[in-house]
Amino acid sequence: MIIEWMLIAVGFTALIIASYSDLKLREVPDWLSYGLIFAALGIRGIFSITDGWEILLSGILGLGICFGLAYLFYYSNQWGGGDSKLLMGMGAVIGITYPLGASSWNLLWYLLAVLFLGALYGMCWVVGLAFIKRELFFPKFKEMLYRYKSVHTVLGFITLGLFVLFLGLSQKGFSFLWPMIPFPLASFYLFLFVTSVENGCFIRKIEVGKLTEGDWLADDIIINAKIAMGKRTLEKADLEHLKKLHSEGRVSKVLIREGVPFVPSFLFGYLVLVFGSGLLGWVAGAIFG
Repeated sequence: MIIEWMLIAVGFTALIIASYSDLKLREVPDWLSYGLIFAALGIRGIFSITDGWEILLSGILGLGICFGLAYLFYYSNQWGGGDSKLLMGMGAVIGITYPLGASSWNLLWYLLAVLFLGALYGMCWVVGLAFIKRELFFPKFKEMLYRYKSVHTVLGFITLGLFVLFLGLSQKGFSFLWPMIPFPLASFYLFLFVTSVENGCFIRKIEVGKLTEGDWLADDIIINAKIAMGKRTLEKADLEHLKKLHSEGRVSKVLIREGVPFVPSFLFGYLVLVFGSGLLGWVAGAIFG
């Protein structure tokens, strides 16, 4: 259908621009996210005049579901405001078809693809950043190793215990459990690695005038031994308050935690949905039976 190709074109255009902006500026402009929402609903509204109101309802349902998810991710400090608004736009683009059918699950497959590919992409980004900024990463990693030195011993005994346990179980046909032996230690060192990268490479000082809505305040702002602003995701009111403190000469720079630019994962997920939906459905069927 023409409407499907129009929505795909609008979705890809917005995601390509948003990915470039996120990689370059670490933000997604509001005009792009809101433009995507209005464009998707506008296209659906026009076609619903001749093809049925279900087309517009599909976009509204997708927008509503993604609004709830975006609200959850934003206020749990998992995503910034730009990511959350863009997700709502993609909800309106993909929609949830009504009456329910096979295509009604497309939004779910898209979200799963974004999370899965985002995890892979994020890990690659973190590893690359640790290598590029190794002079900042290694001191933090050594500090983390020393701080949790007692945990090494505990996990070492757990790993040894698992080895002895699975050695006996393997003789009874449970050899498939062997990969679980290094899991506790591997998970622990992965935690130390990611935390060291976050604390050593993702935190930097930035001038108040360069802050944007959605930036993550990494530490409390303390003035006269009192907390003037607690660490959190900065909203418009927070920016105005910080600018006022700056004009009064009380705050010049603040610590900001930068995350992995996650928007490219939205683009990767949409590529999989549009061009690899058969493969994605096969994987989902294999997982969920």
